[in-house]
Amino acid sequence: MPSFQKLVILFTRYPQAGKCKTRLIPALGKDRAMIVYKELVSHILKRLNTFIASTTNTDLTIFFTGGSEQSMQEWLGHDYICKQQQGKDLGERMAMALIFGLNRKQDTLLIGSDCPGIDAAILKEGFQALQNNDLVIGPAHDGGYYLIGIAGTLNPTVCSQLFTNIPWGSSIVYSETIALTERLGLRTHILKKLHDIDTEEDLHYFYHRPHPQ
Repeated sequence: MPSFQKLVILFTRYPQAGKCKTRLIPALGKDRAMIVYKELVSHILKRLNTFIASTTNTDLTIFFTGGSEQSMQEWLGHDYICKQQQGKDLGERMAMALIFGLNRKQDTLLIGSDCPGIDAAILKEGFQALQNNDLVIGPAHDGGYYLIGIAGTLNPTVCSQLFTNIPWGSSIVYSETIALTERLGLRTHILKKLHDIDTEEDLHYFYHRPHPQ
């Protein structure tokens, strides 16, 4: 069992113009959309570093797609553990990342880099909820979710089922996932709803909001 009892997974990708924040490209162009993406990643990493520095038993691993481990570390620095995402679609990739934590008996929170509203208070609430729940989920205003977490005691097969037959990228990802948790009989804690940054209109929630540390 690792010395860290808790794990935060950041799901992200290596920045390449035209391959990140693609829904922003029509309004901003490929290069500017990539810049926004890199700013979002920098922002969430600052939040994560602040949170992890305040704890003694929480680790961070970045699961990425695109690029290589070397290129990720050249971008973000060598202090981060970076692992290539595995799986044929988004659901399988998330499931396998969470099972990485399950195999180490860690309570695990998985987040993306699209939600600037994630802060230490939300992460703390997520981990506290996993003391008495199987699952924690943070709904996004677009119908998806910005965070999903599982208790380290969850059966890996059940974990995989949470990501099966979900219409990724649609406005019913969250509702379909909640329906799945109910069918599986999982105790679920729901966090407050936040905004993802996907479209030009969403940028208001990143650039025109306070950014407390």
